[in-house]
Amino acid sequence: MIRALATLAALASASAPAADLHDYAYAFTIETPAGVESSAWRVDLEPAVYAWLHDPALRDIAVFNAEGEPVPCARVAAETTAQARERTETLPLLALPTDGASSGGGDLRLLIERDAQGRLRRLDAGDDAATKAGERAWLVDASGLDGAIERIILAWESPASGVVARFEISASDDLEHWQRVGEGSVLSLREGDARLDRNDIALPDVRAKYLRLRRVDDGTALAGLSASVRVVERAAATPLRRWIDARAIELPADERGTTARYAYALPAALPVEQARVELASDNALAALTLSARDGAAWSELAHFTAFRVRSGEQTLRNGDVDLVAGRRLDSFRLDARTPLATAPRLAFAFRPDRFVFLAEGAAPYRLAVGSATARRPDYPLDAALASLRASRGKDWQPPPAAIGAGRASGGEAALQPPPAPTPWRQWLLWGVLALGAALVGAFALSLLRERKP
Repeated sequence: MIRALATLAALASASAPAADLHDYAYAFTIETPAGVESSAWRVDLEPAVYAWLHDPALRDIAVFNAEGEPVPCARVAAETTAQARERTETLPLLALPTDGASSGGGDLRLLIERDAQGRLRRLDAGDDAATKAGERAWLVDASGLDGAIERIILAWESPASGVVARFEISASDDLEHWQRVGEGSVLSLREGDARLDRNDIALPDVRAKYLRLRRVDDGTALAGLSASVRVVERAAATPLRRWIDARAIELPADERGTTARYAYALPAALPVEQARVELASDNALAALTLSARDGAAWSELAHFTAFRVRSGEQTLRNGDVDLVAGRRLDSFRLDARTPLATAPRLAFAFRPDRFVFLAEGAAPYRLAVGSATARRPDYPLDAALASLRASRGKDWQPPPAAIGAGRASGGEAALQPPPAPTPWRQWLLWGVLALGAALVGAFALSLLRERKP
């Protein structure tokens, strides 16, 4: 702890003079949890903060204490989930008797035959009830896996299209006690030139030896069903993405184009990572192009098919669209090949930028943002955090603080570029040249007068 405090003191004394609080357009109160003391805090930016940013590199953000003095502050990389291993494996899929499938969470009374590796090779209930009634339940042997199952992927031979099938999935380690772990639908649809296929169901990182699939709809049987799973080993925890709806706006006449085009805007330029498009009508299918405006030009972000299919009491929708992370965008548009009755709903996921500051001076602390001239110094904050972790544990992280209410500080004037400096050197140079030209002219005139007599 002594080493940590020494590091903090060294940082404070070595800090270069920073701008005043009024050099920033807006200031937000930083709310720390009551009764919690810490030498450092972390804050994640809100959309209201992004709305005042002026510098693309986020250098016009600073933290001030109650005395109006700047404190060491730096942008840090948010912890992301590290995927140590990800693979897809095909697993044995065995049909279950109809009675066992319909028992809900009951026990399975089966004759089990295993191969040399210990995997299931045959299940026998003493009759062919499953075959007679049509296969509606299956057992997946995952006993050979050493990771968590993130997704199950199904494939079938027929029918080729017109399939909407819903499954319930349970997990067990002993084939007797089952726990429901998920549900989902697979589908294969065709409408004109549009084709839509989805054959995977997400699971919450299931670790079990066996999975049981039970089909809960009464649709056409799937012939030649097979199963594979995606196994993922995860490491650190990841901060949750935040979702925000984009507001529908009217496009200018010169940007409407010849296709069905819909425009949207976010309250600020955010570092979006995913897009979610939801059609407004049931049993609708549309091929869409998502574009964004970066400066004065529009660029395409993704091409995808959006759908909304009603199956009994369930509504199936298209999945989210991954975008290239790192770009801060606020203006978007969707182009459809054919007009839609109602504009789709558009939402975006973003991972907020994270800042860490040292608790130097008295609270409350304020987050100042937006300036055309002020830039945050490069504080060596990593050294201070390393010292704190040495005394509090290698896994220690600064506790989170929230961004509270904001008020104008320097206002719009802080976002205006400073006036151009007076070009004294240029004026002096032109003055010297003019004086020299005058002297040369006077000298030439005197020569002419002397030669005239």
